[in-house]
Amino acid sequence: MIVLDTNVVSEAMKPEPDVAVRAWLNDQAAETLYLSSVTLAELLFGIRALPAGKHKNMLDRALTELLELFKDRVLPFDTDAARHYADLAVMARNVGRGFPTPDGYIAAVAASRGFIVASRDTSPYEAAGVTVINPWKDA
Repeated sequence: MIVLDTNVVSEAMKPEPDVAVRAWLNDQAAETLYLSSVTLAELLFGIRALPAGKHKNMLDRALTELLELFKDRVLPFDTDAARHYADLAVMARNVGRGFPTPDGYIAAVAASRGFIVASRDTSPYEAAGVTVINPWKDA
């Protein structure tokens, strides 16, 4: 099972997504792909922060369609994920590494369920000790 990082979802929502990312997503069984509530929050913020207009409306529609596809596959940042986040953050700090908080939360959601993460920015997930795949390179 794979949790999609925000950058993968954002790429997929583009009118012309990267060919490698599109191919990688098409090669995955839909039921193995998940979103985290953290990614949803980041996407909602990004869209709501845009000025009114066609681009904002297009992204809002794309997100609505995406949520319909993932309606039963949006994973919450819950108590178990919070515990995993603390453990992952301490582990990374103990070896002199770190990661941005949103990436840490996404890593914790994945780790708490034994899932991997798909992201273009692999270093935060590697720092967290979570298996990560890069759809831009690993397609």
